[in-house]
Amino acid sequence: MNEPTKSEKRLISSARKYLEPVKTVDEQIKSIAKEIEQLRCNITSISAIDYSKDKVSGGGVPCGLENSVARFIDTEKEQRRRIDELSEYKCDVINTINSLSEEIGGTMLRYEYLLGMSAKQAHSVFENQFNERQAMRYKEKALIEIGRLKCQ
Repeated sequence: MNEPTKSEKRLISSARKYLEPVKTVDEQIKSIAKEIEQLRCNITSISAIDYSKDKVSGGGVPCGLENSVARFIDTEKEQRRRIDELSEYKCDVINTINSLSEEIGGTMLRYEYLLGMSAKQAHSVFENQFNERQAMRYKEKALIEIGRLKCQ
């Protein structure tokens, strides 16, 4: 098994940059979902402001309340759009890994990038079939393939 060429090393590096953010997508989505929940609480509790000292003059909405609710709703829409982007990115990574002709390397990438294992843990899944150096080469081949598919 020979070492990757310079151009292959660039492809490997580009593929890693493409894959790395997927490791945190699930946590980002959970975090944004919590923010959306908080925004909803803000929308429903904003009307709990004490207006008893204000002069009552008909059933109009207190000044600024409409704008606050509108801002919360706009922010919620933006956060939902961000969740959609993150979900699309993760699905793209999954589909890319599934499409690889280098299946063993793709499986190692799945364990590492999608399932949260370290690179060493991902290699150890195949320890009874081949040594770590061979496993690393399969992974490099998969990364090169991703680099060609996504990063050129």
